[in-house]
Amino acid sequence: MRPDSDLATLLDRLNDCDGYDNALDIEIEIAAFEPDRHYASVRANAAGTKVIYTRHDGSQDTCLAWDWTLNPTNRAQAATAIRNRTQEPS
Repeated sequence: MRPDSDLATLLDRLNDCDGYDNALDIEIEIAAFEPDRHYASVRANAAGTKVIYTRHDGSQDTCLAWDWTLNPTNRAQAATAIRNRTQEPS
């Protein structure tokens, strides 16, 4: 997980966003990620255009990030996801 200061900066950038931004979507996807029964981690691909999810067995899935910045509703959901990460106990 990122330090709270990084998440706050990301939240500021999201609040300043007024339209679709794939690079920001990728950063949000990574920041909002929580390991689950399917995936252990996530990272951006080398080009910074997609996310790569790593399964617990080491296999990987390359995907487009969710369109967090596509519209105001998605941006609000992204902001909530980021805020939730800043409120997690250390």
